[in-house]
Amino acid sequence: MNNSADKSPLTSASGLWMDFGGVDVLKDAAIELRGGEIHGIVGENGAGKSTLARIIGGVHVPRAGVIRVDGRPVHIPSPRAAMAMGIALIHQEPLIFPELSVAENIFIGRQPTHRGAVDWRRMFSEAAAILASLGVHLSPRARVGGLSIADQQMVEMAAALSQQARVLLMDETTAALTPTEVERLFGIMRRLRDHGRALAFISHRLEEVFAICDRITVLRDGAVVGQLPTKETSIDQVLKLMVGRPMEAMFARDVKHKPGQVLLEVRKLSRRGRFQDVSFDVRAGEIVALAGLVGAGRTDVARAIFGVEPADGGQVLIDGRPVRIRSPRDAMAHGLALVPEDRQHHGLLMPLNVWQNATLPVIGRLCSFGWLRNGAARSATAQYVHRLGIRLRHLEQPVRKLSGGNQQKLVLSKWLLSRPRIMILDEPTRGIDVGAKAEVHRLIAELAAAGVGILMISSELPEVLAMSDRILVMREGRLTAQFARAEATAQRIIAAATGQVCTAGAP
Repeated sequence: MNNSADKSPLTSASGLWMDFGGVDVLKDAAIELRGGEIHGIVGENGAGKSTLARIIGGVHVPRAGVIRVDGRPVHIPSPRAAMAMGIALIHQEPLIFPELSVAENIFIGRQPTHRGAVDWRRMFSEAAAILASLGVHLSPRARVGGLSIADQQMVEMAAALSQQARVLLMDETTAALTPTEVERLFGIMRRLRDHGRALAFISHRLEEVFAICDRITVLRDGAVVGQLPTKETSIDQVLKLMVGRPMEAMFARDVKHKPGQVLLEVRKLSRRGRFQDVSFDVRAGEIVALAGLVGAGRTDVARAIFGVEPADGGQVLIDGRPVRIRSPRDAMAHGLALVPEDRQHHGLLMPLNVWQNATLPVIGRLCSFGWLRNGAARSATAQYVHRLGIRLRHLEQPVRKLSGGNQQKLVLSKWLLSRPRIMILDEPTRGIDVGAKAEVHRLIAELAAAGVGILMISSELPEVLAMSDRILVMREGRLTAQFARAEATAQRIIAAATGQVCTAGAP
């Protein structure tokens, strides 16, 4: 911690009001971002966290309120104007030019020149110096498209620092990172804090907020409901401010279902360079978790089963009969559904509206003589919007304007409309808040109770331990262990995922 509380804020906002389509998403919100401090901003999806950051970062202009920089009221009409004032917004999905080099991305639109031409030597040299100041080991000449998400975020931070940014607004920047990458990012954040920068850190992961932040602002329904020094509060207290529920309510621990007959069997499934000899089964009414580190091959197995990237060898059996699945269409015909990890790129068509997205898997059922029956499509969608508690203004609303949690529930509703017998859920609660998580967990439990077989991929150990009947662990493309729910512990799962001594048998 530090003594930033004694300092004047580099940037502050007060009385901020913002609405979208007549619905208030910020209500008299206020925040102070002080130099030498990391300030956490937390709240459920739709609480106004990202909107608050985007107002300060110049993406949105509020209906009312005042923003001050170094104590002076300012107008911030655009991200360019914000950057000119030393404020940079770092997004969850890095905004980069993938075909350009690291140095070109850092200095995009501001390349140093000499006699009217780009001074490449100077640009590469200055880029290297900025990266070195962050402790980042990247070649300025590397193509950004070939970098990991974590390294792409480092490039964004370097670009901000190249423009003398003093305030960095970090919006869900750890959502797609591995634990190792998160710790590396935290090291850089601490270095920037110690050099007097002000950082705002938005995250759904409260354990990360408590690990890195000096103060925390809590939003609920667009209003600030608490501003607390981290050392004077707890995760449970913050959670109660956010959603009015204690920590134990995050997970549906009493999953009431009883496994039945085997629905899905996977036998020695392999895909060259991705995974090898993977075998397991999933029963009706059973939740089987597939755990492991990022890159262990879990998503590759799911995509192979669903026919997105068919396996090179092995068998998939449904109800004891071998099936040939060469495409998602084949998988759907056999009663399978896949809820992908990346809902925005693989789960939804962002320009389309709610009912158009929800009915995509069943569009054939909703057509007469080649024409889509729009009324039937809207009616079918409305049933699941009500059942899943999806919060929206109307069915014509573009899905890009829904919160992350509501987008995730819409992806689930889309596949539920197809009435699957087997559901593969890849990181079903990634990037959504604790309230939406609890709702998704309840839905998963209800599906299992109704006899649906569920294969759930999750990187969150509390979720794996709370929701699963059995847990399979993958490491480097192979299954390394299997645990019944009663014998599973976080330590055993981590040991199997990292190649340490395992206390339960391999499958």
